[in-house]
Amino acid sequence: MFSLQLQQLLRATAIGVTSGATKTLCTATASATKHSSQAKFGDNSSHGSPSHTDGRSHGESESDLESAHGQNFTAHHLARRLLQQRSQDIQRHIHTQSAKGQTSAKSSQQQQQQQTATKFAMSSLAAEPLQSQKPDEITASAGGGDVEETPGLGASCHEVASASASAGKKPCFSSGLGEILQFMELIGNLKHTKRTGWVLRDVNDCESISGHMYRMSMLTFLLDGSEGLNQIRCMELALVHDLAESLVGDITPFCGISKDDKRAMEFKAMEDICKLIEPRGKRIMELFEEYEHGQTAESKFVKDLDRLDMVMQAFEYEKRDNCLLKHQEFFDSTEGKFNHPFVKKLVNEIYEQRDVLAKEKGATPPPAIEVPSMERSSKLANGHDGSS
Repeated sequence: MFSLQLQQLLRATAIGVTSGATKTLCTATASATKHSSQAKFGDNSSHGSPSHTDGRSHGESESDLESAHGQNFTAHHLARRLLQQRSQDIQRHIHTQSAKGQTSAKSSQQQQQQQTATKFAMSSLAAEPLQSQKPDEITASAGGGDVEETPGLGASCHEVASASASAGKKPCFSSGLGEILQFMELIGNLKHTKRTGWVLRDVNDCESISGHMYRMSMLTFLLDGSEGLNQIRCMELALVHDLAESLVGDITPFCGISKDDKRAMEFKAMEDICKLIEPRGKRIMELFEEYEHGQTAESKFVKDLDRLDMVMQAFEYEKRDNCLLKHQEFFDSTEGKFNHPFVKKLVNEIYEQRDVLAKEKGATPPPAIEVPSMERSSKLANGHDGSS
């Protein structure tokens, strides 16, 4: 629009300037021509006589001719000044309009960014409806058919918010911001809680639960789709599988808790955790149950990653602390339990490197450590030794 107005202004200005200059020039030229013709006619008729037909002397005619030429020069000068003046006016107008356009565009961009920021904040955290959503948008999302579509588990928070707002429900989260902060604190516990197996073996500066889960999650990037595994789902399973430990801790066979009791404690913890971020917590609970049941190809692969990370971590501590073969029990507890071919290759590579280093340093494995059975732990915890 601004470009069109500017073109019209330039065209009109050019026409006006040209017409004015042309008119001035034509007037001056006509005057000069008139005086010139009169001078020539006088010369032809008098043949050098001292007077002209109009009664004026030859000197007066020359003076008039010079005056005409002066008028012609003045007209050209006036036209040039007029053109310059109009050009300056056009430049000022262009600058003014451009500045207004930039100010308007900047103001519009700031308003759009503010609306986007408001929409993001509301859709991501708050339990109230999105204030930045227009009424006609809500109406459009609510209408258009008798079948009501329920947002899938993978739908974005904004999509859930829009659908919930049209249905008269609270979007995104049925809980408040305080519950979401509690959820964050529980996840934060995983960053600081050490894994029990390393603590029991007095390993200095040992890994946290979240560190273990993070490396497992990163290993899912090794999948390229040719294995028939869903890489995103494997990553989600890895991120969720030890989440219950933020409440119950890392329970090992040495803790004297049975496998059934451990399972019950962790499922109850997951229910409490997922309630904090409903309805999104349902997705996390489904992933946890899938991992615990261990029936899908993805859950079996992630369980392999769980064991792989443990033996890799044991090897790293042996090298760091110069105590090769000290953590043999962690290798023994996982031997023969790997299923995925690629994970098996990685484990074999760890074994080979470990054997080479152990031979170079003349290391010998420590006495074998018996790992308690968690079924036996349950009986001992109930006062039975399993002999009867």
